[in-house]
Amino acid sequence: MKTVKSIIQKLRLQKSYNLISLPAVDFSEEEADRFIDYIIDQSVLKGFARVEKMGRPEKLIRALGFGSGRFLYPADQFNETKYKKQFTSNKLKLATQKLRGCIAIYDDDLEDLPETMSEDEYKNQLVRIITAKIANELEEIYWIGETHALNGFAADDPRGLFDGWRWRITHSALGQAYYNLVTGAAHILDACDGGATGNPFAMAGLISEREAAAPYDWEHKYHQMLKAMPSMYKAQNGLAKMRFINSDLVTQDYIAALSSRSTGLGDAVLTGAVQPQYGRVGIVDAPLMATNLGDPAANEDGKIGAGAFTDSLLTPQNNLIIGIQREIRIESERKAADEATYMFYTMRVDLAIENVDAVVLLRCLEHNC
Repeated sequence: MKTVKSIIQKLRLQKSYNLISLPAVDFSEEEADRFIDYIIDQSVLKGFARVEKMGRPEKLIRALGFGSGRFLYPADQFNETKYKKQFTSNKLKLATQKLRGCIAIYDDDLEDLPETMSEDEYKNQLVRIITAKIANELEEIYWIGETHALNGFAADDPRGLFDGWRWRITHSALGQAYYNLVTGAAHILDACDGGATGNPFAMAGLISEREAAAPYDWEHKYHQMLKAMPSMYKAQNGLAKMRFINSDLVTQDYIAALSSRSTGLGDAVLTGAVQPQYGRVGIVDAPLMATNLGDPAANEDGKIGAGAFTDSLLTPQNNLIIGIQREIRIESERKAADEATYMFYTMRVDLAIENVDAVVLLRCLEHNC
């Protein structure tokens, strides 16, 4: 199997700054797969989101089911009207859109490289810079992107090209664009409604709160998120495949709450001896998840800069889908006037959620800065 090292050899970069005649690079299918893997390796979502490597601009993912109603009936009640005659299906179409970018490699930067750095080390470092930047920007697009002018993204902002996972979750109710015809809708909880009638939370605010008066009980909002997840997804070791995904600020609030209880678990999490988790479900830090969102009660849910709220997401592994087309191209252009070589790269991406019913979103969540 080809390694990333063999891929970047095609770039023919030299440690010297004479990069004038570099050819354009079109990756083969196998090389593109490895380059995509390298991008995902730089991502927080590594090993969690499902990556669909696409050979064409469009790909259909179909979810099948039998819809509502029962299969089994008492024998004396069974007749032709009880037959199951139709499948229900929900087709998810990945339709990639082109994104382009460029990184400038300045002569002075190359000249100042340590003499001990080998050609391979330099090439790997350069590709890591590119792929890390791509991964960070894609994660932000995948989460907060929306095409409905809520945030007023500029024409040159790729977050306005896609409806991100968050938008799809919050617009998955019956009759909305991302309702799943087979399984239904996502489950949305509002942390800012704590104590309100019918709300599952006793206290509004942080991921973990303690009552101000006796009996001074703790409330961890992860608990109600787990209760909101349909039981069928938690059965047969399903919890082991799930993760809470939220900003690292939310995780730190949870760790602070655990440490204040002076328990063995709290000490172990605080010192890093064990990874943070609630019950049997691990917690994944996603630093690029927005922490300055507006209040749903003010119709500003999902609006960046409209408040100080954030989210926590609970879903099984591989339920979030990333589509990346294998058609990847890197080419260079020498600009002597700038004393630099510009590396241009092009890729095509899209995203989806396979089953919104297997998603719990806790929104309007406060955090300590």
